[in-house]
Amino acid sequence: MFLLSSFSHLIHSYNKWTGDEPEQHHKSKQEHAELKRLQLLNQLDELLIISTGFKDFAFILKKCEEFFNYKRCVFYAYIPWSNQFHGTIGSELPKVQSMRGHVSSKQSMVFNSKKPVFIKNPHIYIKEEHIQLFNLSSVIFVPIVHDQQVFGWLTFDQLGEEFDYSMDEMTLLEQVGKRLGVYLSRKDDEVSIGTDIQLTEREAMILNLLAEGYNNKTMAELLQLSEHTVRDYVRSLMTKFKAKNRTQSVVYGFRLGLLK
Repeated sequence: MFLLSSFSHLIHSYNKWTGDEPEQHHKSKQEHAELKRLQLLNQLDELLIISTGFKDFAFILKKCEEFFNYKRCVFYAYIPWSNQFHGTIGSELPKVQSMRGHVSSKQSMVFNSKKPVFIKNPHIYIKEEHIQLFNLSSVIFVPIVHDQQVFGWLTFDQLGEEFDYSMDEMTLLEQVGKRLGVYLSRKDDEVSIGTDIQLTEREAMILNLLAEGYNNKTMAELLQLSEHTVRDYVRSLMTKFKAKNRTQSVVYGFRLGLLK
């Protein structure tokens, strides 16, 4: 018994010393995975610190593809009062911006989740025409949230290739969604106009284009936005100016010295 105990102790010591002891090895793998996750989040944090507002969001999403090893990342904005979504940013922009509509009851399982959702078979939740348009297979939906506000969702996929996920990956992407939610809620891109009214950089651009007589379709093409997004910015301007229409918004813009 003593010899057996001594032999077991020697085996245990040897495995620990060589790094082959199962429990120690498992712990080492966990620590390595956690370190990798923190490194990726630090990379994202550094990128967000040097970025400014929504105008840099397309670049941020391209870097997310690189950081997290996915071939495609698309942002879908959410309009809570109308329960609508629309594609906003991603490669092949015309295709992305053609994606819009109401969140159906079937899709609510995905879109109402505050955590990432992996979909192995998208045919259950996504229209067949959209699956064909994007050559979709496996896809992950990541909500972008901050302080209970849902800004929209990111989708990550591998351009038609099926893939699986790990819980570590989903935990990582959940943190990505939260960080992007904080980023989109920042006020850094607000432009002070010397009055009680403040316009974001994008709103100021829309106001100038309105003053030049551009319609929503042309503004959308110039700014690489969807017409729906432009329409939302115009409504936001009208609300801030308490204007009844687009023309009044331009008039108030001149009166406040925002337009020359």
